[in-house]
Amino acid sequence: MPKAIKKRIVKSKTVKEEKVKSAALQALDALKQRQKHAIIAASAVIGIVILYIVFSLYSSSMAKKAYALETEAYDLYYSEITDESISGAGKWQKAIDLFKKSLDARATPTAAFYLGNCYFNMADYETAIKEYTSFINKFSQETGILPLVYQKLSSSFFKTGQNEKALETLGKLAKIENGIFGDSALILEARHFAASGEKEKAMGKYRELIINFPASMWTAEANSKVTADETAKSKETAKPKEAAPVITELPGEKTENPAAVEKQKD
Repeated sequence: MPKAIKKRIVKSKTVKEEKVKSAALQALDALKQRQKHAIIAASAVIGIVILYIVFSLYSSSMAKKAYALETEAYDLYYSEITDESISGAGKWQKAIDLFKKSLDARATPTAAFYLGNCYFNMADYETAIKEYTSFINKFSQETGILPLVYQKLSSSFFKTGQNEKALETLGKLAKIENGIFGDSALILEARHFAASGEKEKAMGKYRELIINFPASMWTAEANSKVTADETAKSKETAKPKEAAPVITELPGEKTENPAAVEKQKD
């Protein structure tokens, strides 16, 4: 008896096709998602680039503005007063206004230093102290100008009678860059002590300068001060002492008038 031919059954072909379609759709969705992320990332990069360009252009513009104002302020700072309507105080005030505008546009250490100098030149030492202190806080790495700032700050303290703070500031000056400005600190200390009548302290500072900084530009001044002091002391030592008065009578005795004695004899 012939075998019955079994009908072939197609097993879940539809299900497999659906699975394939589902995987394709998932891949497409993933691709779209990646494209979306790429667009977002690209947009972010483009935005950063645009911001950088805008910031660069703005910075460049502000830098040019600051440079122009700063240059004008320098010209005024070093100029002589030729206009009779402008006083010395008026000159410094105009320079202050220009330096402030320059700093608002772009802060530079030179403008900050000269702003303090303007107040110093106006004898407004308290404000000068504030500006020099602000410089030290903002531009402590500017070793090219920092020693000058410490010198002006110490002078401002001396001018306002804050001698301890002035000497403390000179101590900081002496420590900058391994002490290469120690001679400047010593000469300023010596001058202060000499002006305040503390002669021995002044001579001590002059001698310290001579020993520690023999090649300093201030050594000649120190040598002249020490030499003058030693010369004055040697003259004082060599000056002959006045002879003591000769005592012609003992204590308690009274010398009689010679004329009276002769009269009594007569």
